[in-house]
Amino acid sequence: MDFRYHTEHDDLRAALRGFLHQSAPAARVREVAAGDGCDISLWRRLCTELELPGLHLSQECGGAGGSLVEAAIVFEELGRALTPVPMAATVFAIEAVLRLGDDRQRSRLLPALLSGERIATLAAARPDALDPARVTVRSDRHAGRTELSGESSPVLHGHVADLFVVPAVADGRVALYVVAADAPGVTVDRLPSFDTTRPVARLRLQQAPAEPLVAGPHDGIERVLDTARVLLSAEMLGGAEACLAMAVEYSCTREQFDRPIGSFQAVKHSCADMMIEIDATRAAVMFAAMSAADPDELRITAPLVKAQAADTFTLCAGAAFQVHGGIAFTWEHDMHLYFRRAKTTEALFGGSAHHRSLLADRVGL
Repeated sequence: MDFRYHTEHDDLRAALRGFLHQSAPAARVREVAAGDGCDISLWRRLCTELELPGLHLSQECGGAGGSLVEAAIVFEELGRALTPVPMAATVFAIEAVLRLGDDRQRSRLLPALLSGERIATLAAARPDALDPARVTVRSDRHAGRTELSGESSPVLHGHVADLFVVPAVADGRVALYVVAADAPGVTVDRLPSFDTTRPVARLRLQQAPAEPLVAGPHDGIERVLDTARVLLSAEMLGGAEACLAMAVEYSCTREQFDRPIGSFQAVKHSCADMMIEIDATRAAVMFAAMSAADPDELRITAPLVKAQAADTFTLCAGAAFQVHGGIAFTWEHDMHLYFRRAKTTEALFGGSAHHRSLLADRVGL
């Protein structure tokens, strides 16, 4: 394995970072977070001008023919800027359709999702999303059609989604189903979110018509979630890097006792600890993304990197709080937004303890 980024990857990173710096500065992020929580116009630009949701899809499926490495770079930069767009929600749903849908479903659903015309979300953010005993949505057959009943939450960007990919249980087995937001029996309630830059909702289904995704392999659902874990880890890496950059900048300009606080040993050690954890997480994200084409490797690296990235982001957000002092706790400062993102993303698909337990189970410990 060539364990390094290529020139094209560096160019992609630089171009996207510059684009987000102009199109989604902190002031714009705050404006969107205070309103709908989703910048639809920016999202459509990211889909049409940069074609970001389809970077890792094959050209036959309407993508750019790249790999998960390019997708991870995109998630890292979006996480660095806290960009309020439904990237995670839609890409995870796209992954489900890609892995589990048949040719007809892919050709019908993917084009509108890749172009930004429609928004989708994967309603499987809970750690027990695939446990038949705990899945809160059931699938039934009635009058020749599949219907879903139950509730699912939290659903990322559920209040703006046009399509939901929902895990439901039937005959003791969990499968994924596609449900249209405007279908009868579908109710979406926006919920309060600790992370205002990533809104969540509750999906309620009452005999809602659904379409099963059953063309993929039996372990396809787990692979979808593993891919989501890797991409979320890349996003958390970007957030941790932003926390370190903000801490370093502040420590170089804030003076105490007639000298920058960055000259104090305690602050130096704190920033050094952040840098060490970020380097470890960057290596883990790179390896997970570069080896993701191998399902056996992905089963091991996905829970490992999710736990590592979650711990790193939380550590960096907390340490940056300490470097900034009381100002970081105020609404006027951007640091608290990163802390909120760190804590909520840590919990998606389960916390670090859950993922370490999952890793132990998968390696047979």
